[in-house]
Amino acid sequence: MGKPAAEARDDGSTAVPPLFDWLIRLAQSADREDLLRTLQAVRRRSADAAMRVAVVGSRQQGKSQLINALLNEQVCVVGDRRATSVVTVVGHADEPVAKLVVEMPHAETPVPAPLPFDELQSDLAKSPRARGGQVVCAEIGISTATLPKGLALIDTPGVGGIGQRHVPRVLNEVALADAVIIVTDASQEFTEPEFRFVQQVIGLCPAAVIALTKIDIYPEWRRIADADRRHLADAGVGCRIIPVSSTLRGHAVRLRDKDLNAESGYPDLLAFLRTEGLADIAIKRRVRIARDLEAVAHHLTVPFEAELNALRDPDFQQRMAAELKARKEMSDAHAKSARSWQQVLNDGVADLNSEIDHDLRERLRGINKHIESELADGDPDKKWPLLTDWVQEQVSAAVGDNFVWAYQSAQALAERVAASFAVDGNDIDLPALEAICEGDLIDPRLQIGELRDWKVSLADRGLTAVRSGYSGAMMIGMGATMVGAAMMNPITIGAGIVIGVKAYQQDRAGRMARRRNIAQLTLRKYVDDVSFQVHKLSRDRLRSMQRELRDHFKESAEQALASAQSSMKAAQDAAGMEVAAREKRAAEVEQNLAALARIREGAARLRTAQAQGG
Repeated sequence: MGKPAAEARDDGSTAVPPLFDWLIRLAQSADREDLLRTLQAVRRRSADAAMRVAVVGSRQQGKSQLINALLNEQVCVVGDRRATSVVTVVGHADEPVAKLVVEMPHAETPVPAPLPFDELQSDLAKSPRARGGQVVCAEIGISTATLPKGLALIDTPGVGGIGQRHVPRVLNEVALADAVIIVTDASQEFTEPEFRFVQQVIGLCPAAVIALTKIDIYPEWRRIADADRRHLADAGVGCRIIPVSSTLRGHAVRLRDKDLNAESGYPDLLAFLRTEGLADIAIKRRVRIARDLEAVAHHLTVPFEAELNALRDPDFQQRMAAELKARKEMSDAHAKSARSWQQVLNDGVADLNSEIDHDLRERLRGINKHIESELADGDPDKKWPLLTDWVQEQVSAAVGDNFVWAYQSAQALAERVAASFAVDGNDIDLPALEAICEGDLIDPRLQIGELRDWKVSLADRGLTAVRSGYSGAMMIGMGATMVGAAMMNPITIGAGIVIGVKAYQQDRAGRMARRRNIAQLTLRKYVDDVSFQVHKLSRDRLRSMQRELRDHFKESAEQALASAQSSMKAAQDAAGMEVAAREKRAAEVEQNLAALARIREGAARLRTAQAQGG
C-alpha cells in the first residue's frame, strides 16, 4: 500500500479527502471493519460540520428581529402580537427552501412537509401543512453573504409569559448548540427569572454572548447594560454584553451607511460569531477529527510495527513464544480494563438516577409547600390566575435547573469513565452525549386544570340563613311554651337571627375550605404529573446515555484488542516469508509506517496548539 496522495498539513488539519481514501484502503487491506466504521463516522462529521448557534431569551425581546437583521432577510416571525412558536433552524442553501419537520401519529421518525415562504410569518405550530401532526421544528435554507455555509442560526420560542412553558424545550436546544446568543432588551435590567435563565444557559453552553437589544428606543440603555454587567460579575458569570439595534441595522443596510451600521452594534456581534465564538468551535471540531484519525493511525501502526520487526529480526522465531505471551497478557489487561470502566459506568448511572430524582423531588417539594401556605387563607378564586402562573413558572424553572445539573453531572460521569478506561495512558475522546437532550422535558399537553366554581347565589345563601334561623327560633319557641310564654317573642326571634347568622358563617367557611382543598389538589396534581413525566424521561435519557457511552468505549476496547490480534497474525505471516520477498515487503511497510507517523504527528501538533491556545 503506497503513501497517501495528501498527508497531514503542517497546521494539523488532517481531514482531507485523499487522506480519508488512503486510510480507508489501508483499513480494508487489513480487514479492519471497526476502523472503517470510525473513518466513515469521521467523514460524516467533517461533511456535516454546520455550527449551531441558538438565539434564546424572553418573549418580545427581539430574538427573531435580531436574526432577520443579521441575515438581512425576513425569515423569522416578528410582530407585537406574533411570536416564535416552534424551533426554527436557519442555514445556508444554494436555493431558498423551507420545510416543517412533523411527528405523525403512526410514523417512527419525523417526516418533512414543504412550507411556502409566504407562510413563514404565521403560527407554524398550527400550520395546516402539518396535516394533524405535531410540528417539531422548521428548517429554512437561504443564500446570503452574511450566513456562511458552516453556520446555522436557531430561533427559539420565548421563555417568558404565562407559565414559561418553553424553558425546558429551549434548554434542550442550548445543550445541543455550539454557541448561544442570549437576547434581552434595554427596557430594564435582568429580572430574577430572566437572570436565572441566563445562568442555566451559560451552565449548559459557556460559549455565549448577551445581545442587549432595542438601544434605539431606550435612552438609558448604557445604565441598564452596566447594571446587567454588575449582576453577572456578582454571580461570577463571565459573559460579554453587546448592545445592538435591529432598527439601526436595517437603516444602515438600506442606506449602505458604515457608520450607522457600526452604531447598530451588529459588526461586534458578527465578529463574535466569526472569530471569538465559532473559530474556537471550529478548532475543537478539527481537534476531535484529528484525534479520531490519530487513533485509527495508531491501530494501523501496531500490526505494521510487529510485521517489520519480524521481517528485520533474524532471531524473531526464537522470541516468538515470548512475544505471543506478552500479547496475551496485553489482551487480558484490556479485558480487565473493560470490566473496570463498565463498573464505573453502571454504578455512576445508578447513582445519577437516584440523585437526579431526589434533586427534582426536593425542588418540587418546596413548590408544594408554597402552594399550601398561599392557600391557607383568603379566597383561592381571587388568587387563582396569579397562583397558577407562578406554579407553572416555578415548576418550569425547577425542571430546567434539574436538567442543567443532570447534564453537567452526565458530562462528569463520562469523564470518569474515560479516566477509568484509559489505564494504558490512551487519550480517549468523549462522545457528544446527545442522548441526554432527547425529547421535551415537560409534555406540552400537561396543563393546570380550571378551578371548579363552588360559588352559590345570594338567594341560596340567604335561604340557608333563613332556614337555619327559623329552625332555631322554632326550637327555642317550643321551649318557651313549656313555661307559659308565647312561642314567638323578642327573645326567640333574636335567638333565631343569631342562629341564622352563625349558620350562614359556618356554611361560608365550609365552602371556602372546600374551594381551598380543591385548589390545592388541582395544583398538586399538576406538580405530580410533571414530576412523574420528567422522572420517566430522565431515566430514559440516562439509559440512552449509558448505552451511548458503553458502545463508544466498548468499540475502543475492541479496536485495541483487534490491533493486538492483527499484530500477532502479521508477525507470524512475516516469519514465514522467503528472504527475497521480505526486503520488498519491508520497504512497503516502512513507507506505510512513515505516512502513518506523519498523520499522528500532525494530529498531535493540532492538539498541542489547541491546549496552548486554551
